[in-house]
Amino acid sequence: MVIFGSRLFGKCDAIPGLGYVATKFGHINFVPLIPLEGWLVVAEEGNGWRGQAISMSGKSVLTAWARFLFIVVGLGSLLFGFIAFTEMEPGRAIPLGVLALACIGGLIASYKWKWVTHASPERALEIAQEAGIGEEGIAQLRRMYAASEAATVATPAQPWTPPES
Repeated sequence: MVIFGSRLFGKCDAIPGLGYVATKFGHINFVPLIPLEGWLVVAEEGNGWRGQAISMSGKSVLTAWARFLFIVVGLGSLLFGFIAFTEMEPGRAIPLGVLALACIGGLIASYKWKWVTHASPERALEIAQEAGIGEEGIAQLRRMYAASEAATVATPAQPWTPPES
């Protein structure tokens, strides 16, 4: 059975309190093939979503394709590595195992690495403006990002002084 249609892939650039960026792809059997349009997704409802169409995000497209490749290459190298291992060919099995681990690491990183998952303050404002968010919403985003940056600023390091005896 062949499943085809369109759906969102490449979730990235999350903006707290607003949504995230994803790309609507034409797919066959859930393989993201043709990027159709970019979306700022504000809510997911069952199999659908609500949001605003925005310009296509290269980061979202590359994220979708990279995640797909990590899965395919990772599973393929794991399978062929297992076959090589059972045929007592460790010279072929070890590099394939390393490749499988690298793909697993890449897939996990694509869901955890903040550079991929969260929008920078500049990008968040750009997305919000493009989606037609009003001035009050833009000002609220600026305040939120300013507060989070102020909270992450550490106090300067103090010079070490030896304890008195």
